[in-house]
Amino acid sequence: MAYVPRQRRYKVRWKVVAPLLVLIALIVYLLIGMFLPSNHQEVKKFTVCELNEEQTIKALHKTSKETISVSDYLYYGESLDLYEKKYSPENKDTLSGKTVELKNICDGKTISMTMENTVDQKILLDEIPEGYYEVSIIDNLVKKRVIFQQPLKENAFYTAQRKGKVNKVSLIADTQLLKDYQITLDKNYLFLQVTSQTPRKGDIDVLIDPFGMNTDLTWLPDEGSKVNGLNENDEMYKAAVLMKKELEEKYGLRVAITKASKDEKGKAYGSDGRLAKGYKQHAKYYLFLRFSNYANDTIRGFEVAHSYYSSKTLARNLTYGVHKNLKMPLSPMYTGSDAGIVTGLLAEGADGKTIYDTNLYLRESGGRATLAGKYSETSQEQNADFVNANGMQGLEIDFVYISNKEDAALWKKQKNAIIKETARAFAEGINADNTTR
Repeated sequence: MAYVPRQRRYKVRWKVVAPLLVLIALIVYLLIGMFLPSNHQEVKKFTVCELNEEQTIKALHKTSKETISVSDYLYYGESLDLYEKKYSPENKDTLSGKTVELKNICDGKTISMTMENTVDQKILLDEIPEGYYEVSIIDNLVKKRVIFQQPLKENAFYTAQRKGKVNKVSLIADTQLLKDYQITLDKNYLFLQVTSQTPRKGDIDVLIDPFGMNTDLTWLPDEGSKVNGLNENDEMYKAAVLMKKELEEKYGLRVAITKASKDEKGKAYGSDGRLAKGYKQHAKYYLFLRFSNYANDTIRGFEVAHSYYSSKTLARNLTYGVHKNLKMPLSPMYTGSDAGIVTGLLAEGADGKTIYDTNLYLRESGGRATLAGKYSETSQEQNADFVNANGMQGLEIDFVYISNKEDAALWKKQKNAIIKETARAFAEGINADNTTR
């Protein structure tokens, strides 16, 4: 029989092992906590205006029996336009003439504005400070909360730069606004969120388009008028350079010129055209600079044209400024009660509808508001990207009648003063006159 050694039994000393196991478990737990994200971290819930969660719910979770339904909106310049029906000049603007009230949840203050029947005089974003606003409309003396039938997708619009900052504007309308609290609003109430931000790199506020070497209406570059010792192409490029300098250095605006030199050729149409530069850089304003020229050489004066769909307000600021401060004569041509102001006329488009600005620059720069990309086959083919774009508020500035000897002499003598006053009046008109970098 083989010898089998007697097996020795080991007794576990639990008083020693138990604390050791606890220590190992604790170390493993700490290591997991360090290297793996916790699934139990508390998620920060949605709040507004530096309010706490309870205050946010109280401020936003409200119902209103009196509502007015909006289905469309657009931007033109720095105006936010709301419409009950899908925007079209053929549809009556049923909100025109009504007062919009913006109540700031952050401080309780209310801003009231009358929405006019022009695309530049609706909700003026340059006049709205930071805040989170309830939007209401006074309809037949009844205050009604604005709602959208469908929730709005995430969106953002940036105003022109003032005092080195821009305002980011977001429209919010969603019953799921308070989903962090398992609360569903009964309607898609409209809120307007305005936050001050550092300007985005690459954006501009103003696009200046000096006339000259254009191929918009001719096969060969159009140098413009050459009369009374003036060359329109050369003079307008110089004017654009000086105006850019004035608007940037004195008024803190971001400005671009559509061409890099007076000899650069260019067209208004197309994704690589002059106007596309403004759209791509999110310009809010478009200034087309040129001289007037007329067979009757006795006609003279400063002249500003605006779109049929915009008001005279900004144009009037320019004519008032040069006339009051420089004693410049204002043109009597094509104007009604306001000397020097030309309101756009309408032309029939390829679709047979007489709803299009005759001035192609003011039409094609205004995006959706002025029906860009729709007028003709050329417009439809080359400017299709502009159809639904935010519009630049456009002005055509005709400094003098180059065909008039007195005007030509006035320009030669005072052109710097004229350009600087035009820049000042424009900056004042968009509430940028007291801003600096």
